[in-house]
Amino acid sequence: MDSQNLKKPLLAWFALLPLLILVFGPSFSGGFLFDDYSGIQNNGEIREVSIANLIRLVRSHHDVRAVDHHPVPAVTFMADYQWTALDPFGYRITNLISHWLTCGIILLWLLEIWRIRSRQAKQDPDHPEGFWFAASLTLLWAVHPLSSMTVSYITGRQENLLIGFSALSMYALLRGWPIVSYGAAVAAFLCKEVAVALPGSLFLLDWCQGGEGVLRTFRNRIRYYCILTASWLLLCVYHLRGSRTHELGVNGPPLSTPIAYFKAQCGVIASYFSKQFCPAPLEFYPYIHPVESAAEWVPFLIAILVYIAIAVYSLRWSRWLAVALIFPLLVLSPTSSVIPISFEPAMEYRMYFPSIAIWALLLTAAWHWLKPMPARLALSACLILFYGTLTHLRSYDYQSAQTLTEKDLAANPKNLHAFEGLANIYTVGKRFELGQQMGWKLVDWALSQNNKNYASRGYNVLGENQMAQGHKAEAKEHFLRAAALSNYWPAVLNQARLHVDLYELKEAEPLLRNYLAIFPHNQDAILLLYERKMSGNQVDEAEKIFEDFMKLYPERDDLDVQRTRILRLRKKLANP
Repeated sequence: MDSQNLKKPLLAWFALLPLLILVFGPSFSGGFLFDDYSGIQNNGEIREVSIANLIRLVRSHHDVRAVDHHPVPAVTFMADYQWTALDPFGYRITNLISHWLTCGIILLWLLEIWRIRSRQAKQDPDHPEGFWFAASLTLLWAVHPLSSMTVSYITGRQENLLIGFSALSMYALLRGWPIVSYGAAVAAFLCKEVAVALPGSLFLLDWCQGGEGVLRTFRNRIRYYCILTASWLLLCVYHLRGSRTHELGVNGPPLSTPIAYFKAQCGVIASYFSKQFCPAPLEFYPYIHPVESAAEWVPFLIAILVYIAIAVYSLRWSRWLAVALIFPLLVLSPTSSVIPISFEPAMEYRMYFPSIAIWALLLTAAWHWLKPMPARLALSACLILFYGTLTHLRSYDYQSAQTLTEKDLAANPKNLHAFEGLANIYTVGKRFELGQQMGWKLVDWALSQNNKNYASRGYNVLGENQMAQGHKAEAKEHFLRAAALSNYWPAVLNQARLHVDLYELKEAEPLLRNYLAIFPHNQDAILLLYERKMSGNQVDEAEKIFEDFMKLYPERDDLDVQRTRILRLRKKLANP
């Protein structure tokens, strides 16, 4: 694309910025939320730019999911900290700029697809209709409510950067820049592991633009695809090492087996598609219960199979049409397959990127029937105004975690996530009576659904509520109930912490050893084991634990204090 053809896209892109500020502005005054605390506020690894910290951001983080195996977003958090410290406003500004940059890449990508399709159809690739279509689609996608979490929720930047690099990789491939495409694909994979589907998207686009067969398409760029595949395999190993191994499998709530997960995902995919048109109300963290009857999932499965059949059949007319139809399912495949993901079985931000294909199809159909350009632009403007207004109203919900969680409970009065979240929020805010009410509601609803995992979580939050009030005996009883129902690891850690507080050292150690066998780098568990050894005057073992801890977390500011404690204990034991 020459400089003359870039003029209008650049003007449209710059004009988009004030619109984004208006739409997402209400969220800028909000604080940190959920994973923001572990990934940013309490993460010492982003405080100083150094080689050692950069290396730490790449490693496995068992208790910092916000940056675990997501080094590219983590590095941007580190950059933010250098200029805005712990002011959430600065991080949200970066999120907005990231979204704006992604929109620019999307605009160029759509224009390139238009030009390639036009040349294939022997039409004018520089016809103004192409610009107006790409600009309308980009603006609609930019302000759609499904983008709200990726901008207003700071940790949502992972998805934002993932899509930006993915779109850049696909655009570069269409432009014939394989090195840039490869580099952007690797960056996307280091943003979030769901980029596992990106190589398939790249190949389908290449297959569409070349107009040749599958094998010929592969042979034309054999070096590119071999390097991409090799890197993809290495990065898959990287994402599945360490803490990620316990997040995939059959132990996660509330969908505990592959078949249960698959049945629920049939309805989840249908929900994803419906949210294109009816995205309100916001459910930040929806609770997906196990499917009980065939009527709850078979109709959705049939609809999905029909949709796939239509996509395959549409190959008779156009490869681009078929790929646009299958693209959403391809992007959703890592999170909506038969492999259970124990956390977040449904999150609406996953439609952030797939939605562009759906709206491209809808706008194409609408523009086909609306021939006058003013009517087409008027329709696009109405859609942008409608969805932009919804997103603006949604942005107010991101003022606090309590607001988001209360919205979840209002949208679904049986949302067990919301009960647990509000119980924790009220307890931290010292509203103990409300926290206790929510904890008991969580237990009651979970037991009524025969969901032992969430009942265990309910007893755990009740125990934390009692601990915060200093009622250790009551807390111990709740933690024991939690352990009896299911092996919920936070309850195990809380139980061990309580044993250490009560100097019940023999009871604490096996719990901590079991916990560290699953989460070997957890700071709280390591320090509790260290305290157990110090309390038992086992100074040699305590020093060994402390030395290992220093290697893992050298940035902590309490290391000198602990060294002094060890020296004093040694002196005390040597001179009783």
